[in-house]
Amino acid sequence: MTTLELKQNQLSQDSFQEIEDILERDDKQEIRAFFSFNSETSEEEVLFLFNLWCRKFFVKYFKVDDAPFHTDIDKYNCRIYRGQQKFFVDIAYRGAAKTTRTKLFIAFAISNDEDHYRKYIKVLSADKANATQIVTDVYNILINKQVQYFYPEIFEKTTEKRQETMHTFTTSIGVKMTSDSVGTDQRGDVQEDARPDLIWYDDFETRKTLRSAVTTNAIWKNMDEAKQGLSLDGSALYNCNYLSERGNVHKLVLSESNETKVLITPIKGKIVNGVHIDGLPTWESAYTPEDVESKLRNADDPAGDYLCVPSAGHDIIFDRSSINKQVYKTPIRVIGTGDEFKIFHAYDPSHRYGSGHDVAGGVGLDSSTSVFIDFSTNPSRVVATYKSNTIKPNVFGDEIRSQADRFGEPIVAVENNKFDACLERLRTLNYPNLYFQEMKPTRVGIPPTTRTLGWNTNSDTKSKMIFAFMKAVVDGHLELSDKDLIAEARAYTRDDLMDRDDDVRLTTRHFDLLIAGAIAYWMKDFATVKQEVESNYKQEAYQRSGLED
Repeated sequence: MTTLELKQNQLSQDSFQEIEDILERDDKQEIRAFFSFNSETSEEEVLFLFNLWCRKFFVKYFKVDDAPFHTDIDKYNCRIYRGQQKFFVDIAYRGAAKTTRTKLFIAFAISNDEDHYRKYIKVLSADKANATQIVTDVYNILINKQVQYFYPEIFEKTTEKRQETMHTFTTSIGVKMTSDSVGTDQRGDVQEDARPDLIWYDDFETRKTLRSAVTTNAIWKNMDEAKQGLSLDGSALYNCNYLSERGNVHKLVLSESNETKVLITPIKGKIVNGVHIDGLPTWESAYTPEDVESKLRNADDPAGDYLCVPSAGHDIIFDRSSINKQVYKTPIRVIGTGDEFKIFHAYDPSHRYGSGHDVAGGVGLDSSTSVFIDFSTNPSRVVATYKSNTIKPNVFGDEIRSQADRFGEPIVAVENNKFDACLERLRTLNYPNLYFQEMKPTRVGIPPTTRTLGWNTNSDTKSKMIFAFMKAVVDGHLELSDKDLIAEARAYTRDDLMDRDDDVRLTTRHFDLLIAGAIAYWMKDFATVKQEVESNYKQEAYQRSGLED
């Protein structure tokens, strides 16, 4: 059987012995021919050859059997290298061997790809020393005595001047690999007439970088510049841990699409809709359940380092088990398309209702939101929600009036921190039950007590309303109903509680429904029963909605 036939029949039982014979004979030409691949070679064959190559030359890396998720890592590394996938975000716990397998695949490809498809590979890390070490490790793999015997041309001396240092090397076959800090400006990076065609980001986000919003944002800009500087057929690979929902890894998770594959691997169990489902170790040959529990007990941040669910870390506000008990409700009616007012429970005129509203600018960033709560049921329950990132503040005033009419003109609390046009519109519409605060004089010369419309969210009131809302959820006194509101509560942390608007990381973390819900729940003591519908307009509105019963 020829080498080509062996490769094409790699999974045939009859060929295993012949493959073994080739590997044991150590004939240079035969080995080179066997492991070589090109653009015509199937993905399955490339992955099969990769795993054989690693075990022939670097068996020390394979003391235990591979984990099932290693198959996925290898598959997407292969697709990234061959240009069949644009972006691959490989999120796995510490000790999952994601970086080691990637280093081995790059070395395998440099050694055996007949087309040399990738010619300029760049490694970027938060700490340049880490990126340098990766390039050094790949270099050391390629100059390994056994590899050099079979592939002497990789660093064969030529008349051309080439770089060959700890942080950068260029092979005699024209493949360059270099390293840098992800914090360095990446614009205009070219090698002769070529741009990088594969960028490998590794450990680009750390707890140190996350402590600074400015640093986090600067890294994202540099990563984006590097991505824009790729060659037309270029790809990017991201090896990382999922430490926070306030950083760049979270942005990448949210960017999953046909172009971007996101693979999240915890040390045990699995991730379903952002929630960690407990289970057996994901690498059973390497870690026993006892090993896993020991790592989790001794880790400073087990949720981020090992479980890949940063929202379940020690700084969460809402108890995870309480949130998991919340049940999504299917709306009984949805009004509007896109900007949806979702009604989960019918209006009862004998019940006490209250609502909270967070007002946004209507320019596609954060959203204007409404949450209505029925305080007469046990537990209290969210009966309706609304969310739009395009509605203008003054138009939102009309929208709130329309929404409130459907629930008997309840007490309405609108956040008054900015966008006063919303409250002004409600005042013009003569809405009768607008929440107000009495501002008492604090010193001589201040006018007598005045009323200020709306709810003011500040450093004092924000913590009070959020913790009151949280306690109601944890104690089982409030049903959230809306899956989007439940998701925001699940992700909310103490860091978010302390945030200010000038934190540039907030572009991916919005809790507008949660804020509206917390304001609405604070209205519990102000809500009164609206016994009957006083306006013919409202009577007709209820009849049209079919909710009068």
